Amino acid sequence: MIWGKKRYTFVIIPDANSSVRRFEVPKLIPYIAGAGLLSLVIVTLTLYVLHARTAMVASDLQTRVKSQDTLYATTVQEKNQTIEQLQNEVINLSRQTSDMKTQIDDIRKLEDEVRTITGSDKTTAAVNSASSGLAMGGTNRPATDDEVQDMLEQTRTLLTDMNEEVDKLKHSIVNTKEAALAVQKKQRVTPTIWPVDSRTITSGFGLRQDPFTFRPSFHSGFDISAPLNSKVHVTADGVVQSTGSDSLHGNNIVVSHSDGLQTWYMHLNKINVDKGEKVEKGQVIGLVGSTGRSTGNHLHYEVLKNGVSIDPKPFLK
Repeated sequence: MIWGKKRYTFVIIPDANSSVRRFEVPKLIPYIAGAGLLSLVIVTLTLYVLHARTAMVASDLQTRVKSQDTLYATTVQEKNQTIEQLQNEVINLSRQTSDMKTQIDDIRKLEDEVRTITGSDKTTAAVNSASSGLAMGGTNRPATDDEVQDMLEQTRTLLTDMNEEVDKLKHSIVNTKEAALAVQKKQRVTPTIWPVDSRTITSGFGLRQDPFTFRPSFHSGFDISAPLNSKVHVTADGVVQSTGSDSLHGNNIVVSHSDGLQTWYMHLNKINVDKGEKVEKGQVIGLVGSTGRSTGNHLHYEVLKNGVSIDPKPFLK
């Protein structure tokens, strides 16, 4: 209490000619002012430190936000690129699916042609027109999600239909192959080719005037004019039933085929096969001559069904 009543006297001397001024203040005031100043300094330093830390945190957050923004922009860009790439792949898949469908239709069309050749029943094949040109144009508008989804649905449906088509096509091709092999086998054993290169028929099948007696007679085959030693080809796969020579037929060969068919080659100059030998369609079995009852170089070609001579014309293509 006594210490609090004490006072400090502050003397202010402006200059030598001015009067002196005195101020008395309680002794406690300077301590209070010092304490307040010290508190103000501490508060200022504290606020400065807090501001500095806040600035650092804000700077760090700003850096993080920029980094996240950059990462987000990069992610969005990569996602957009991925989506665009997937859309292009969907478009390419749809185009490839359409091309494959066209190829399947082409295979069906080819199968129909094979069936026509083999004489089988013809199926109906719908052929889609595919765009094979490279010229393109139009406005540049990004594809929407709905459009891509529609294309996916169409492609999915088309692929499902194609799977069914492929399954049917497999069975159909197997049947066509079997039919083609059967036709091929039948063609091999059916005398459908010409026995010589010449197509000059000097005497046909049926009634004619005999070249020696000039009387009406029945001619059981085709006389095909050809130069001496022209190659004679067997007209179907078979087995040589007989070879021989006599005054009527000259050097001759009989070949047996399937279904009771036989072919007979007469007036040969030379025989190149032996009895019992297997021969293949188109194989050279002899040479054209004029042996036996003949007026000149030619081949007498005869087709027999169950031992009876028939007209060779329907067989020759």
